[in-house]
Amino acid sequence: MNREEEIIKLVREVAKDFKNIPDELIEKQIESYLQDLRSLDDIRKEIFNISDRIKEIESFINKDISEDVLENSIILIGPMGTGKSTISKMFSEDMNMESISLDDRNKLKDLYQYENSFNNFKDFEFFLTGNVLTSLDKPSIIDFGAGHSVYEDPILFFEIKSLIDKFDNVVLLLPSKDKNESLNILNERRNIEKDSSKYFDNKHFVYSPYNEILAKDIVYTKDKSKKEVLLEIKDFVKKGLNNGRNY
Repeated sequence: MNREEEIIKLVREVAKDFKNIPDELIEKQIESYLQDLRSLDDIRKEIFNISDRIKEIESFINKDISEDVLENSIILIGPMGTGKSTISKMFSEDMNMESISLDDRNKLKDLYQYENSFNNFKDFEFFLTGNVLTSLDKPSIIDFGAGHSVYEDPILFFEIKSLIDKFDNVVLLLPSKDKNESLNILNERRNIEKDSSKYFDNKHFVYSPYNEILAKDIVYTKDKSKKEVLLEIKDFVKKGLNNGRNY
């Protein structure tokens, strides 16, 4: 059996454990590995690692979350500097709801203690997000870090999307519909220097399609006060509760 045949066989064998993943994503993954120049051993290790992460997130997806939590919690997503933490705290005070930031190492120290046991930080983000969302016992405001909603691997993104899709209120905060304008505003707001690592990270978060795919509402914040942004989100949530939504 040659290298190409081994990769195809391995991916398809592993995929048998995940019946819900669309065939086109499996074939896309195969095509990616066929073009990968790494050794077969490295590819094999990655495939099994991804398989473990999928099993983990599917264990989260299958957990029961109360309808009250799913209908009334609010998930805020977006690049660095969009005001997620600020709006989350304002919403928490205004609505007397708990605010949870996925970047809060102190509040989530029981989860962050496992950070170094993962192969990379993205694996840990996967673990952290799943644990926080499925452990909610009351409606809350969840402020995602900039990278917690962005997954380059299409299968892992499919899985994390399956979990986030359960929540009615997923709001993307961006300064502007124009991506370049948004990036400039955010870099100025956070004093991020052009060509720095943070600049390229935030450019990736701004231009990545994943936030728009996950979002059930997008609030553009340019020229709006924090209170206006807060009221716009509240209006979105209120309309959903009154009218229901079809996603």
